[in-house]
Order: sequence, then C-alpha cells, then structure tokens
Amino acid sequence: MTHFPLRRAERAMPRDEALAVLDAAEFAIVSTVDDDGMPYGVPLSFVRRGDTLYFHATNEGGHKTVDFRRDDRVCATAVTGVGAFFEDGDFSTSFRSAMTFGRVREVVEATEFKHALVDLCMKYVPEAKRSIGKAMEKEGPHTSVWAIDIEEISGKAHPGPRGDASGDGRTDAADDGGCAGTDAGRQANPVAGAEPVAAVGGEGA
Repeated sequence: MTHFPLRRAERAMPRDEALAVLDAAEFAIVSTVDDDGMPYGVPLSFVRRGDTLYFHATNEGGHKTVDFRRDDRVCATAVTGVGAFFEDGDFSTSFRSAMTFGRVREVVEATEFKHALVDLCMKYVPEAKRSIGKAMEKEGPHTSVWAIDIEEISGKAHPGPRGDASGDGRTDAADDGGCAGTDAGRQANPVAGAEPVAAVGGEGA
C-alpha cells in the first residue's frame, strides 16, 4: 500500500487517541473494492476488542461479504465530534477521525463469535443485557460475524472554535442561521442504512 504523509501533521493523533475515536464512534464506514475496481463503502455498527473490529451480517451475505471473500483488504473510517463553525472570517469544521487498514475475516470460532455479539449488544443497548442470551439463541443461527484485524491506524483531529468546551464545534453564540455545529454522536442512528445491533440477525448490506 502506498503511504502518503499527513498534509497537516500538527493535527495527527497518537495511536491511543485514534483507538478512543473508534470506541466513541456510533458507526464506521467499511470500504472494499468490487471485482471491477469500483469502490464500495457501507456504514456499519461495530465494536472494538483490542486490535480487532467486529460487526455482524446475515448468513445470506450481500455486496460487502462477496467483496470480503474475494479480497480481504479493507479500510474502516470513523468520525466523532463533528461541528461546523465560523471564526476569524473562516468557515471550518471540528472533528476527530480514525482510519484503519487491515484484513477482514469471518469469525467461525464459537467463543470469539459469542463474545463479539455480546460486546456489540453491550455497546449499543446495555440496558437490555439480560435479553442478549435469548436474542442470540433466536438469531444466532441466522447471523454471521466478521472481524477486521487492524494492521495500521492513524488519527487526525481539528479542534472547535475558541470557547468550545464540548469539542463539538458549538459556542454559546453559535447561532448564525445555520452555521451552528452538529454532532453526529448525538443521534442514535446517525446514518440511514447503518446496521442496528439490537436485531442481532439484522439485514446485511
């Protein structure tokens, strides 16, 4: 893989902060390439355990799983703390992002499979933890779990305006007809099509 230097090196984040972005993100865009060279990216609910990202799909598979089986190289990107703002005559956006490269594989070992689904449920719906076992009994046979083993990770951050204590691009005075920041993390389902983990056997893309 060709490596390009970060143009704004002062915005680079250390590895531990990049991993923290993954942990805080509601979803990640997992990207592959079709057999005809067309890029394909899909938003997925996911959870991190160590240097591995886990997500689920259905046994029937779909576009992404066809790509996974043909070429296991993938890229997963997550962003948090997004907020547009205007300051000192400039329009800008605050954010914290992480980009990972690695290899994807289907999880077939029973213990890893179970732990991945439990971790997913606990990340998104911890209040329903007592129902995880029954949900897995019902939907587990119809569910596939995939793992991305991270080989490389990088992070980048751009802070919000002066006086932004939250880091989401907002200030108390940010009310200029549409320039106030938005925070993807405040939405329960930030992207239409993101696979919900509550339905363990939800449709795969």
